[in-house]
Amino acid sequence: MADYFADKAASWDMNPVRAAAARAFIATAQELAGAAARGDVLDFGCGTGRVGLALAPLARSVVFADASPAMLDVLREKLAAAGIANATLHAGGIETLPEAGADLVISLMALHHIVDIPAVLAQFRRVCRPGGQVIIGEAMPEDGSFHAPNTVPHNGFAPEALGAQFTAAGFAVAAVRQHHTMRKPVAGGALRDFPLFTLQAQG
Repeated sequence: MADYFADKAASWDMNPVRAAAARAFIATAQELAGAAARGDVLDFGCGTGRVGLALAPLARSVVFADASPAMLDVLREKLAAAGIANATLHAGGIETLPEAGADLVISLMALHHIVDIPAVLAQFRRVCRPGGQVIIGEAMPEDGSFHAPNTVPHNGFAPEALGAQFTAAGFAVAAVRQHHTMRKPVAGGALRDFPLFTLQAQG
């Protein structure tokens, strides 16, 4: 399978708009997670690991999972430079991770790249310990401009609809809040605002 992020990974962390959005999500996620952030954390669709790296100093362990070898190569260098010893990298699908191994599953802007949302939420439920949490950051529904000219399976999510899918997967939705508005150029160069939201679910 081609690595969609192969030509983006090296410069991923250099984008200040993306960095600001990540900081806003991290602050919200840390507030919501509470004690779960001190347990075993799974950063799903971790990319270069910005979210998991922020949680690593407090966590017992962090598993960084991503399908992009190029993103994981960048993350591997960051982990080595920071001397972080409680991290594990997982390349590939979540279905090969151990059952009930995470107190906190966290994911930023990854779900919209997943075709089958119910299937991945079922995997979140499988890997999440009883009483554990899932905290995701995603974009509100948009017209496809966010990734244009590329396409992705989902152009954002309506929080209520995504929450209903979490409920169907066996979670209880605990909180939904807008955490940031990302202003970025779209095709043609105009600036557009894209609201981002955080959804917290309890296992």
